[in-house]
Amino acid sequence: MNDLAFIILYCVHKLKEERTIFGAYHLLAGKKSSQTIQDGQLYGLSNLFRAFSYLDKKTFSVYVQQLEKEACIEEVAEGKYRLTSKGLKELQHYLHETPIPPSLNGWTYANVSRPFYQRLLLLVQTMSNLQYKESHFIPLINDTTVLSWMKRFLTSVPFTREQWAKHLYEELTVILSTCSQEEGDIFVKHLTGHKRIAFTKLQIAEQHDISVHRVHLLHLSVIHHMLTYIADHRNELTVLHLLIDQTSVPLTTSTMQTYELLKKGHDLHTISRIRRLKPSTIEDHLVELALFIPDFSIDPYVKTELVEEIKEITERLQTNKLKEIKETTSYEVSYFQIRLILAKLSS
Repeated sequence: MNDLAFIILYCVHKLKEERTIFGAYHLLAGKKSSQTIQDGQLYGLSNLFRAFSYLDKKTFSVYVQQLEKEACIEEVAEGKYRLTSKGLKELQHYLHETPIPPSLNGWTYANVSRPFYQRLLLLVQTMSNLQYKESHFIPLINDTTVLSWMKRFLTSVPFTREQWAKHLYEELTVILSTCSQEEGDIFVKHLTGHKRIAFTKLQIAEQHDISVHRVHLLHLSVIHHMLTYIADHRNELTVLHLLIDQTSVPLTTSTMQTYELLKKGHDLHTISRIRRLKPSTIEDHLVELALFIPDFSIDPYVKTELVEEIKEITERLQTNKLKEIKETTSYEVSYFQIRLILAKLSS
């Protein structure tokens, strides 16, 4: 099995037979829906959100079939799987030998990692060539938005290009020194400069004797680590923080629209009518708000006593199964209320 197969095994294990296998697919591929977002938080998988954005459904299904064929997983209900004793043993060995990179933070950086990295790639290439007085080169990034950003950047900065190159080199050196040797090597090998072309992921995989999927995951973890480091040391940096757009709370666009109406004092049913959406859709938005807005109060929708009881039930039964919680609680409660409470408890 390669690394992607083990990551799928890990997701199946974390989902506890409570979500279908395609819940794992949507999370790994980065489908930005309320359900996927909630699952990521509830089952501790947000770090893997969009970790394999290149993964298509057909390829994912082939992996699942292979895992089932190798007796690592078994179907317990339609679309729902659990690990076999063999699968659990294989996963535990894998995680011990090849841990999931701790710097991965997929949900937090899902929207910013790509533009940041593209700007960084182009900046490194540009600065490297300009240091050698080479102004005619083919940009490895052909996205017009990124190219326009680079032009604005080069014409608006208060330092000479030599100074910018020095700052960039020093800042990258400091950050990469806080990564493992392997992570740093893999990241640097992706860079293109003056008379230096980046290695492909396949070439890097062969050089390090690991899978292409592992190369991708380690490379992505370095990008996320950079973003975290930049956020924590913003005032100490001269260049790298300028590559990041200011980000807001990571909500879907539709949820943001619902949130604006809530702040104006509209209730759930009024918002449903105004937006011409089903009440269940607005409920999804409220659950998303409970997950990601620290001061969002769920008091108008649930009693404090109910929150405490559901907290006790989930801890005692070690489950997020809505039906099981609903059947156990002593209160009359809707599935929406349970989901809302679970979201707040996991936020």
